Amino acid sequence: MLLVLLCAALALVIAGNSALSIALPEVSRELQADQTALTWIIDAYALTFAAALLPAGIAADRVGRRTVLVVGLLVFGTAGVVSAYAADPTQLIAWRAVAGLGAAAVFPVTLSALVDAYPEARRAFAVAVWSAVSAGGAVLGTLVAGALLEVFWWGSVQLAFGVGALVLVPGALRLVAQHRNPDLSLDVPGAVLSAVGLAAVVFAVIEAPEQGWTDPRTLGVGAAGLLALVAFARHELRSAAPSLDVRLFRDRGLAAGSVVVSLQFFASLGLFVLAPQYLQVVREYGPLLAATALLVIPVGVGMGTALVPRWLQRSGARGPGAAGLAVMAAGFALLAATVADGVLGWLAVGVFVFGLGFGLAVTPGTVLIIEGLPAERRSVASAVNDITREVGGVLGIAVLSTVLLAAYRDSIAPSLTGLPPAVAEAARDGAGTALAVAPQAGPGAGELVAAAQDAFAQGVSSALWAGAAVLAAAAVVCAVLAPRRTQPPVEEADPAAPVQA
Repeated sequence: MLLVLLCAALALVIAGNSALSIALPEVSRELQADQTALTWIIDAYALTFAAALLPAGIAADRVGRRTVLVVGLLVFGTAGVVSAYAADPTQLIAWRAVAGLGAAAVFPVTLSALVDAYPEARRAFAVAVWSAVSAGGAVLGTLVAGALLEVFWWGSVQLAFGVGALVLVPGALRLVAQHRNPDLSLDVPGAVLSAVGLAAVVFAVIEAPEQGWTDPRTLGVGAAGLLALVAFARHELRSAAPSLDVRLFRDRGLAAGSVVVSLQFFASLGLFVLAPQYLQVVREYGPLLAATALLVIPVGVGMGTALVPRWLQRSGARGPGAAGLAVMAAGFALLAATVADGVLGWLAVGVFVFGLGFGLAVTPGTVLIIEGLPAERRSVASAVNDITREVGGVLGIAVLSTVLLAAYRDSIAPSLTGLPPAVAEAARDGAGTALAVAPQAGPGAGELVAAAQDAFAQGVSSALWAGAAVLAAAAVVCAVLAPRRTQPPVEEADPAAPVQA
C-alpha cells in the first residue's frame, strides 16, 4: 500500500505539469493567452517546483517526511482546485506557481521513502520502478486531460488533479513514517539565492522574444540571475551547513548524473509542451486524440527501462546513460525532420525512439546521483535528483518555446502584410491567437490559418533540432564523465520484495 500511495503521489505531481499542456490551445482561446503567456503557465509550475526542491528535501529530513508530504499534497491540491476557475492568464500563472511549491514538497519524499524500502542489491530495480512511474505519469496526465477536455472545460484538468491530491492525504497520514533529523539546517539564504537566480534566468529567456535578446532589461535580468547563482555557489562553499555542498560535484558520478538528468529533461519536458500544441494546432487533432498519439512514448520507455537493471549491474551507468541520450537525440532529429510534412508514420517512429532512449537514460542518471550522496541524506539525495530534472525542464520549456516562437514569427511575418493591425499583432503573438482572430481577417481568413499552421510547424521543427543538439552533447558528456561502474556486481534476487521493517 505504501508503494501504491507514493507512486500515486508521484504520478499526480508529474501529471500536474504535463496534463495542462494538452489544454493549452483551449486556454489560449478562452483566456486570450499568447504564446509567451502559455509558456509561463507551464513554466510557473516547473520554476517554483525546481526552486523549492532543495529546501523541501531538507525539510523532509528535518521536520519529518510524513508532515512534508501531507503539507505538499494539501498545497498542491488546493491550488489545483482554485486554478480551475482562473479568469485570466495572470491568475492561472499565479496559482500554478503555488501548485509547484506543493509539488516540491511531495516529490523528494516519494523517492527517498522508496529507496529506503529496498536493499542495495535491489535498489536499481526500485529506482527503475520510480523512474517508470515518473515517465508514465507525464503521458497519463495528458491522456486523462484529453478525455476530460472532450466533455468539460480546460479547468476540469486542474480540478481533477487537485482533488486527486487531496484524496491521498488520509493515506499519507496513515502509511508514511515520520523519519526526521531535527539537527539539520534549512539554509534559508541558499534557498533564496537559488530561487532568485533561476527565476531571473528563466524570465530573461522567456521574455527575450518579446523584449529582444539585446534589450537592456533582458540582459540585466539575465545577468542578475547568473550573479545570484554564482552567489549561491559561493554561499554553499562557505556555509557550515549548506543545503547543497557544491564540492560534492567533484564526484564524477554525481556530476555526470546531474548532467544526464538535467539535459534529458531539458529536451523531454520541452517535447511534452510542444507536441500537444503541434498535434492540435497543425494536425487539428482533438485533445483526446492528441493525448492518445503520445501513448507510443510509454511503450518505448517501458522497453528501455526493462533493459537497464541488468546493464547497470554488469557495467555501470556509463553505457546505458550515453546510449539512452543518443537514442533520444535520434528521436528528436527524426521528429524535427518530419513535423513540417506531418507524415504520421514517421512521427510515430520518432516519438517511439524518443521514449526508448528516455527509458534507457533516466535510471542511470538517477542512480549516479543517489549513490553520490551519503545514505543518511537520502531525502536530500532525491531532492538533488529532482532539482536537476526540474531545472533542466524549466530551462528546456523556456528555451525550446523561445526557439519555437522566434522561428514562428520569422515564418509568418510575410503573411501578415495587409492585415488589419490588431489581427496582425495577435497572429504574430502565437498560432493559438492567430487561429482565434482569423475570422476577423475577412476573405484572407483561410490563408491566415494555413500560414499560422505552417509557421507553427516550422517553429516546432526548429525547437526539436535544438533539443536534438542538446541531447547529443549530453550523450558525449556522459560517455566521457560517468564512471564505468557505480557499484560492484551483485547476485540477482527477487526485485519485487521490499525490505520489511
